Amino acid sequence: MIESAFRELMKGVYTCVPGYVISLIDSGSKQRAQIQVGIERVDVNGASFALKPIIDVPVHFPGGDYCIEYEINKGCEGLIVFSQRCTDGWKNTGGIAQNPIGRMHDLQDAFFIPGFRSNGNVLADFQNNGIRLRNKTGSQFAWLKNDDSIEIENGLGHIRMAADGTVTINNVVITPEGLITTPENIVWGDGAISGEDHVHSGVDPGAGNSGPPV
Repeated sequence: MIESAFRELMKGVYTCVPGYVISLIDSGSKQRAQIQVGIERVDVNGASFALKPIIDVPVHFPGGDYCIEYEINKGCEGLIVFSQRCTDGWKNTGGIAQNPIGRMHDLQDAFFIPGFRSNGNVLADFQNNGIRLRNKTGSQFAWLKNDDSIEIENGLGHIRMAADGTVTINNVVITPEGLITTPENIVWGDGAISGEDHVHSGVDPGAGNSGPPV
């Protein structure tokens, strides 16, 4: 009986639990979300039920004066962690805040860390190589690889820097010495002058110079 009573008491003590975003609230100024706990709770009679959504939950964006900002959408999975003290005062003032309510490990005092994923939402094309800033599908990314090379792609174009400093931009190769090699004809200027097919005016035999390209 004591064990059962203690078990029921512990159901109201929240530490961390997986969950997901229902909606982002006031994302511009406060970065708060409405979060749904992702595991059902079981009552004293053995019946399972979903907990009510948690409102006004601060979302984790790592960093201090310099930070990482990323898009949060409905359904985004992550980990909900709970403060051991009431966070109402801290959310308004920061610093050392007053503790207006004496609640502890309460459902209302939640923070959300996005990025923990269930099996159905794991990242496609995960490489475990260096660090990659990317979208979920992997079609857009900036990638610092563990071989000292760098890649940037968006699905239509690419920039790749090899470990020796050679840069490839959409198949145009630039060496560290500045030599440029392109697989296609180069066209430049307002007059669309072709580097491969242009001709010169004012051409005379001898040691003189030709006129400008036409």
